[in-house]
Amino acid sequence: MSVARSQFLENLTGLNQAVKLDDVAAGNTSANVSPGILILRRGILIATLVALEAFVRDRTAELLQNLGRWPARFQDLPQALRDASLLNALPNLQKYAAMLKRQGEDYEAELISQIKKMASAQGPALEFTKFIAGDYTGNISDESFKSLLANFQIKDCWNNFRGFSSDIGLGVPSVHEVMKEIVRKRHRSAHSAGFAPSPTDISGLSKNLLCLGICFDVAMTSSIEQAIVHPNDWTDGKHSWRNGVDLYFVDPERKRYRLVKHGKLRALRVVNSSFDSRRFIPRPLPGRTAVLVERDLSKIPISWAIL
Repeated sequence: MSVARSQFLENLTGLNQAVKLDDVAAGNTSANVSPGILILRRGILIATLVALEAFVRDRTAELLQNLGRWPARFQDLPQALRDASLLNALPNLQKYAAMLKRQGEDYEAELISQIKKMASAQGPALEFTKFIAGDYTGNISDESFKSLLANFQIKDCWNNFRGFSSDIGLGVPSVHEVMKEIVRKRHRSAHSAGFAPSPTDISGLSKNLLCLGICFDVAMTSSIEQAIVHPNDWTDGKHSWRNGVDLYFVDPERKRYRLVKHGKLRALRVVNSSFDSRRFIPRPLPGRTAVLVERDLSKIPISWAIL
């Protein structure tokens, strides 16, 4: 079980609870809304991007440990990933270490630890610095998000994410717009003194955050699995992460749960709990990734697991 995913899903639950608080959700204008409620709404918008940033960075660090099983040389990795591992990671590390120094923390230990990982490019065992994920002292953006995915051979992410979100039942018209809106509202909440978020500004946040989280997680996990099993073809861009995903759903039905494979109507199993369904999902073949999406009565995703 991914610790990063578990924490992200907990954050989603907390966000959903906060958005549904009566005082926070009530009212359509700022005229009759107390300053305290406006501050809470602004805090929710900021916390949404913080949760996404933490998940993207922590999940990338987890998956980089898997990429340590890369069966070829460092020089055989895609050029973009090699640059992200060394050339681009160095200024990211320097900024982070400088921030640690200002805060009176052990910046030297961080430098030594991460530089050792960069130096492992000489082999025989590869390690990767977490600063592949970008500048830890700044906020994530739609461009940095897309760039990170591209480093791992995930091309045209916004169109592919739109298709995947439709497959799982989210039906988001544009995942790219979802990302830009989360970033835009966070920045207005943090830097615009006159910004007064309405209930509309915070409604749907948990759904949008889940959409970005599951798309990122599944794409990265699938792509790295393909990298390890098919290194040459992966480097040459001959594999698509979506083609490597075995997608399953578990849906509630009359106090029980139906396990269904994407594209099929007949249930594989009817089980007593959503967790029980995992036992009946076939082990994926090497190079493939099994994903289980838990949905509510309306068949809207509420959680996911990678098996």
